[in-house]
Amino acid sequence: MSNIVVKTALALAVVSSVALPAFAEDVIRIGMTPEPYLPFGQVNAAGEWEGIEADITHALCERMKVKCEISAMAFDGLLPALKENKLDVAVGAFSITDERRETVDFSASYYTEGTSLVGPKSEEVTIGTVDAPDGSKILDPKAFEGKILGVQASTVQHQYVLKYYPEVEVKAYDTADNSMADLAAGRIDFVLSPDLYLHTFLATPQGAEFDIKAAAPDNKTLGEGVGYVVKKGDAATLKKVDDALASIKADGTLDKSIAHWVDGAK
Repeated sequence: MSNIVVKTALALAVVSSVALPAFAEDVIRIGMTPEPYLPFGQVNAAGEWEGIEADITHALCERMKVKCEISAMAFDGLLPALKENKLDVAVGAFSITDERRETVDFSASYYTEGTSLVGPKSEEVTIGTVDAPDGSKILDPKAFEGKILGVQASTVQHQYVLKYYPEVEVKAYDTADNSMADLAAGRIDFVLSPDLYLHTFLATPQGAEFDIKAAAPDNKTLGEGVGYVVKKGDAATLKKVDDALASIKADGTLDKSIAHWVDGAK
């Protein structure tokens, strides 16, 4: 099993306190975000990283038989740190897109989900779809006239609204939770976000007065699933991650984690 260490100025706790053999000659530097984003991940009140990505990253490091050093940093700092050779791997529910492939490499996908629009239950709207100039189907921009649309910055949802809704007033937030806080406070009208996060939000007391208004049609800008991000051209690390990921898919480790964090299975 691997020795997994969390390094951060916030003094987050070590992911695992189990005594694990170190492979000093083979260290993989992994960047993760402590920002709340369940069911994928968060750092809880005890200072422990938890969620699907915590489970499977720990499992991957075991299968790769390497020492994993995990540094916590803001979501929008992960890809720059990777490109600047400060990290070998980034994890943060990163959607796989052609645009990102231009500068980084992706592992195989470990989860695929859609994107939806959430708003107040009191806002009774019917949002249809229209053809975008590139031929793809998108949510009708007329639904956002006079409205403020929230997204998390540096996400595929952010890129999507910038690409297809240039006339819409958009507010980008550093974290998904902050976008929901402004939605709950009435400072914005809608939030566009991945389905799993939205369903987690709707199950909370804060989310009780909100519901899903529309599901965004499939679009390449919104990605092809979620994967680990590796430095461009680092074939050796990518192979280790992909081989380990195939292993946890084959033996049910991945499905068990998803069932626990998404469906509440024990």
